Amino acid sequence: MKELTLYLNDLTPGQLSMKRLAEYLRALATLYGHEESVHFDSVKPGSAQLQSQIEERAYPGVINQVREVSGGLGSKRAVSAFDRLSTLMAEDKTGASLRSGGAQIFQFPVVKTDEPPMRVIKPSSIQGKLYSVGGKDDTIPVRIEGADNETLHCETGIDVAERLAQLLFKPVRVSGDGEWERKPDGSWKLIKLKITSFTKLEDIGFKEAIARLKAAGGVDWNENSSAHSEILDTRG
Repeated sequence: MKELTLYLNDLTPGQLSMKRLAEYLRALATLYGHEESVHFDSVKPGSAQLQSQIEERAYPGVINQVREVSGGLGSKRAVSAFDRLSTLMAEDKTGASLRSGGAQIFQFPVVKTDEPPMRVIKPSSIQGKLYSVGGKDDTIPVRIEGADNETLHCETGIDVAERLAQLLFKPVRVSGDGEWERKPDGSWKLIKLKITSFTKLEDIGFKEAIARLKAAGGVDWNENSSAHSEILDTRG
């Protein structure tokens, strides 16, 4: 029999639940292959050491498969098992290596965990259709439907919530301190807005909005041949 051991650098046997140990062993069995010739031996102390005994006739094939997979080759099942082991290690925040007779056969690459996304809190205003105001605590959850039918999460105090509830299913603009998270593409996503004030918005159609703009004065699109220039001038 030949010994082959997975060393989990930053875990001790006491930190491995039976379920987690079973997940590691299941992935290891698939990675090694030759299931009938690979036998689990024990979990040794220190860094958690998952030791297996491999029948001598199958040992070269097991080592060859491990080396192939580490180089990006091997069967789909073995590659999938390797990826699963890497995921388990990343979740457990540990590095690992395979050793036989004290000699290192393979060092698992350290999986870099993603840095937490940037978050900022700043005065903000959002608008949309108010569709939920309610809760039991002093901080009342508020939900607003945005322009793209997304749910905008907000909260407020009881006093504001009581007044805001009168506008349920109406378009509103709410203001307060917003917590924003930067997405990988560089755009920002609202995590939560603490409402301190709000305004009811008029729900009017596009044609009526244009009519009101015309009635309020401004550029006469039909008579002004330099409308574009005039708009730029008024914007400074």
